[in-house]
Amino acid sequence: MACISGKAFVGGRFLDLFIRFSEVIERISLVKEPGCDEAYLILPGFVDLHVHMRGLNQRHKGDWGSESLAALHGGVTVVADMPNNDPPIRDRGSLERKYEEASKESYVDFLFYTLAPFLPEDPIVVGVKVYPEQLYDLTPFRRSGELGKELVVHAEDPEVLKLGETVNSPDYHWKARPDSAELVAVEKVVEMSRLTGSRLRIAHASLPDSVITAKRAGSKVEVTPHHLFFSREDVRGPLAKVNPPLRSDEDVSRLMKLVSSGSVDFLVTDHAPHSREEKSRDYEEMPPGIPWLDVMAPFLLSKVKEGFPTIILEMYSSAPASHMGLNRGTIAPGMLADLVVLSKEEWTVSERSLYTRAGDSLLMGKRLPYKVEKVFLRGELVFHDGPVDGPKGGLANSRGSL
Repeated sequence: MACISGKAFVGGRFLDLFIRFSEVIERISLVKEPGCDEAYLILPGFVDLHVHMRGLNQRHKGDWGSESLAALHGGVTVVADMPNNDPPIRDRGSLERKYEEASKESYVDFLFYTLAPFLPEDPIVVGVKVYPEQLYDLTPFRRSGELGKELVVHAEDPEVLKLGETVNSPDYHWKARPDSAELVAVEKVVEMSRLTGSRLRIAHASLPDSVITAKRAGSKVEVTPHHLFFSREDVRGPLAKVNPPLRSDEDVSRLMKLVSSGSVDFLVTDHAPHSREEKSRDYEEMPPGIPWLDVMAPFLLSKVKEGFPTIILEMYSSAPASHMGLNRGTIAPGMLADLVVLSKEEWTVSERSLYTRAGDSLLMGKRLPYKVEKVFLRGELVFHDGPVDGPKGGLANSRGSL
C-alpha cells in the first residue's frame, strides 16, 4: 500500500491530507501518518468526455500512444473518444479496430462514442455523436432514448452555415460560421430530444444563450477551455480555426459567469491534433481543431490561482466521472486511485515539452506555475516525469466488452 501527503483537492477545496491507496483509495486522513511521500499538490485524475485521439488511418496526426501520453502529461486518466476517425466509427468492424488499437497503445483508460446512426448496446460505447450534416435525423435521437445512452450533438445548423461569409484567413473563421448557426441548432435539437426522450448533451457550447436554452430544457452542456478563456480577439493563426469558432470578448465574459454559477455541467478539451503540415495549408484546406491535453492540469490550476472558482476542476473530474457512473474522479475512500501529483515548478510550453504529435498549443511560449510530476492510474505509477514502462490503459467501464 502506498501513501502520499500534500494539499489535495477534495470537495471543492484544497486540504492537507494523507492518502493511503492500493488499486483504490483505502484511507484519507488529516492526521499525519508515517511513511508518506510528500507532494505539493494532489488532484484526482481528470476525466475528459470529448477528445479526438486519432489513430487508424490518421496516425500522422496522432495515435493512442502519443495522445494518451499527452493526457497523462496533463493529469487526465480517462478519455471518451469521438468517432470522426478515418474510417468513421459507424459499424462494428471500425469499432473493433479502434478498440484493438486503444487496448494495445493507450496509457489511459478509455470509452468510445460511435457515429450516428450506429449505436450498439456494447457497454464500452457510452453514446452516439451527431455532426451538423446529420443534425435533424430523428433516428439516433430515438435510439438514444431506447438505450438510455447519450446523444452528443455538434450543434451548428447546416443551412445557416451556408449563409456565412467567405473568408480566406483563420483569423476570420468566426465570420464563416455565424453565431445564429449554433443558436438555431440548439433550439431545434432540444425540442427533438424532448420528443424522443434522448439523453442530450450539447457539445462544446460556445455561446451563453446556447447554454441557457439547453439547461432550461434539461439537457447537459459541455464547454471547452478555448471557448471559456479565449476570444477571437485573443487568438490569431492556424489555431484560430476551430468549430464552433471562437466568440467575442462579451460572450467569453458571460460564459465565464455561467460556469462560475454552476450552470454548465462539464469541461472538455475537444482535443483535436493535426500535423503541422496540415495546419500550414491555405485556409480552405486547413483542418479545424486545437490540441489541449498536455497542459490541462497546470493550465486550470493557473486559472484557479488567478481567482477563477475551483468548480472548473470539478467539471473536469468528479462531475464527468459521476455522469458516466465511474468510480473515480474524486479523492475519497473506495474510489479508484487515479491521482495526479504536481510540483511547484515553472515551465515553458514549447514543442519539445509536448507529447501530442501536433506539437502545438494555444499556450505556446507561456510559462505555467505547476508541473505534473507523477500520475497514478488505478493505484499504479504510470507517469513520473515521463511514462513509466509501457501502456497500461484499458476500458474505463470494467463491465465493457465487445
